[in-house]
Amino acid sequence: MVVLLVVLTVLCFITVEMAIRLKERRRVEASIRAMDPATFLPYRPAYEMPGGLFFHGGHTWAKLEDSGNVQVGLDGFAQGILGKVDRYELPATGKRVRQGEPALAVHQSGKRIEFVAPVDGEIYAVNERLNADLRGARENPYEKGWAVVIRPTNLAHNLKKLRIGTEASPWLEKEVRRFVEFLTLYRAVPQEIGVTMPDGGFHTEGVMETMDGEILQLAVKKFFR
Repeated sequence: MVVLLVVLTVLCFITVEMAIRLKERRRVEASIRAMDPATFLPYRPAYEMPGGLFFHGGHTWAKLEDSGNVQVGLDGFAQGILGKVDRYELPATGKRVRQGEPALAVHQSGKRIEFVAPVDGEIYAVNERLNADLRGARENPYEKGWAVVIRPTNLAHNLKKLRIGTEASPWLEKEVRRFVEFLTLYRAVPQEIGVTMPDGGFHTEGVMETMDGEILQLAVKKFFR
């Protein structure tokens, strides 16, 4: 009987704890939905939507060239939450890549973060000037920030899985909110960043500069794959 009472007490505490966490999660989600995404990520290019660009869920963009090749780079959301990077690791020309699989990487404070190809194909060219102008790539991700050109091999099929225009804009805003929710629920904001907004929130611009370990890997899995 005593054992049964102990078990029931433990289960009661667990139930109450889960209810409290669920209530807190819903409160956080409601608060995030009610706010302007630009409050969390004031980095202007995160909300720019240049005409004719396609966006992959792993936050790389694709631009069709007149030649039929596809120019590729990191989108404004990725650039915004990454902050400053040390260098880009670009693939060799001729390398085969597949949609949704790693194609290039960013090195930042001893970390290596991979980004996926938005289309299948072969690396036709790389941006040799990218590492010489990291600031330009961050300030203008859709022109100076292109990383590679891919010669596509399955373009019609690949484009069906990408977003463009009116579909991409609300998706990017949702991604900002989703990232803020991730930081809040996983307590992924380093203490040194502190509270920077009157309502108890924080800016997410450049927050990945201070991420590492399991939190970094989880963020990459959730947002760059």
